[in-house]
Amino acid sequence: MPDEISTNACSPSRERVTVQDQPAKIPAIAGTLSFWLGIAVVLALTFAVYGRTLRYQFVLDDRGQIVENPAVHSWHAVPSYFTSHVWAAIYPEELGNYYRPLFLLWLRINDAIFGNQAWAWHLTTILAHLLTTFLVYLLAWRVGTSRDVAVLAALIFGLHPAHIEAVAWVSGVTEPLLGILLLASFLCYLQARRDGECVLKWKLISLVLFALAMLEKETALVLPGFLLAYEWICGPEWGRPPRDRRILTWSGGALRRIWPYLFLILLYFPVRIHALKGFSHPVTPLRTEQLLFTWPSLLWFWIRHLLWPVGLSTFYDFPAVVHPTLRNFILPAILDVCTGIVLVACAWRSRAVAFFVMWLALPLIPLLNIRVFVADDFAHDRYLYLPSVGLAVLVAIGLKKVCVGQPRWLGMPASLLVAATCLAAGLSYGTITESFYFNDNLTFYAYNLAKAPHNRYAESNYATVLGEGGMYGPALESFTDVVNRYPTFWPATYNLAYTYYKLGRLPEAEKYFLEAIGINPNKPQEYLYLGMTRFKMGRTGEAIASVQQAIAIRPNGYGYHFALGIMLKTQGDLNGALREFKAELANNPGEQAAAEQVKEIENPLKGNSASGAGRP
Repeated sequence: MPDEISTNACSPSRERVTVQDQPAKIPAIAGTLSFWLGIAVVLALTFAVYGRTLRYQFVLDDRGQIVENPAVHSWHAVPSYFTSHVWAAIYPEELGNYYRPLFLLWLRINDAIFGNQAWAWHLTTILAHLLTTFLVYLLAWRVGTSRDVAVLAALIFGLHPAHIEAVAWVSGVTEPLLGILLLASFLCYLQARRDGECVLKWKLISLVLFALAMLEKETALVLPGFLLAYEWICGPEWGRPPRDRRILTWSGGALRRIWPYLFLILLYFPVRIHALKGFSHPVTPLRTEQLLFTWPSLLWFWIRHLLWPVGLSTFYDFPAVVHPTLRNFILPAILDVCTGIVLVACAWRSRAVAFFVMWLALPLIPLLNIRVFVADDFAHDRYLYLPSVGLAVLVAIGLKKVCVGQPRWLGMPASLLVAATCLAAGLSYGTITESFYFNDNLTFYAYNLAKAPHNRYAESNYATVLGEGGMYGPALESFTDVVNRYPTFWPATYNLAYTYYKLGRLPEAEKYFLEAIGINPNKPQEYLYLGMTRFKMGRTGEAIASVQQAIAIRPNGYGYHFALGIMLKTQGDLNGALREFKAELANNPGEQAAAEQVKEIENPLKGNSASGAGRP
């Protein structure tokens, strides 16, 4: 067998140029051009399929994370990206589990160039997905598959409907960015294993990309697992009877190659712990048995959406499994085991298949810690972006084995070309028809509520959009429904109170603001609007106390000091009001209303001071 490590291939099928190949040089060049044409066609088709998203607006988290996020609109905030969680500028009083400074930097660059032009943000997201698709092509080709398999794998990956959430949603760009950095790092590692003259250069590039990947998204921590899998599967120990001495020898060699990646992880851990005030924070308190009960249905959800991506959504009715039954535990467990058996059986037949089975499985393992996700919100299709690289290559390899023989078109069997065309048509149709709901917030939440009628987040957010559109009656009905079903669900309770506040129904607003505070006493906005409610009810003393509580939680909250200044001014405390208006200007220098209040108060105060000084 040829030295497969030195060629970075998991099979001996890599094309090699020898002296005997020279008479066929011109046909070989023509074939190479046809394959590069193939990946160009794949990228063009992928762009065409996602091109309609250029008309889409900002939806879901885009408003809070981009449009209304002060950290995204200022270069001065960039250092804070590396010292806090991703939502710190919006919720500074809360702990977070997402340390993603590079993602925030991506948002800052886009904002500096494009402002709030949604089409441009969608364009950069599509381009990131195209680059990831191209890297999938290179990965499949470099790890022992033929070029036609690599093109087909890129086609499947680029058009797979499970990627809609990651590509049609601006904030979903975390997945393509991670794909770019992780795939590029792995490819540079392969190049370092192959290029004897520039090993150090390629290894350093790979390490830098890995460091950036960890700063972009936590899932990048799986890269050393990919490297170990490659070293084992594509090494001389694969398929041989296990012996302690050989395994120890292999382990030493593998660790010598990947130890710098493990060292970077050791550096990353304290930085992350310092920024998040802990490595991670439990959000949903689940017992160990509840985790175990939920895993089979969650795994089957991912498998099903990879193999049959139909009826996709961003929200699903997917609660944790507390009481296992035949439907929510036993049947999914059986299907998971059967899928695993099939994958293992296929893996033993081919090194390339074995490697991409590992690529499919490894990125899903960190997602099994569902305690770090909010309740009933464990399942999202965007989590399949990286695992789908493995699926795309596995399907391409399978089709290549089935579609053989003559005639050949464009350098590949005609049957494979027909299969690729049919697959492209089906995937394109699924992606186009199922991505429409990202068009705007109202369409988005109406669709998601229809798909997940029992999901509290979908219904609460839908009601919020209705209220913002002036449809207060339906909004109140939806909020009330969620509050009745989930009395301790803070977002619905708070937004119900806020809707009553906007309608001028102050007693109901006060009631639900107090209930929201009882659910979560650490949210500053509930104290602010409770104070505003009481101020309008003529209870200025209580109003001031509430707003002061909001400021204690978030001293730089937008409009907080201004509201307190107005209340103090009505009580005749001009010095206190002036102090608050100046504090508002310190936090928000462009706040014209606060500047006018400062001018209005300072002039009489100066006049009083001057008249006092002239008295005998």
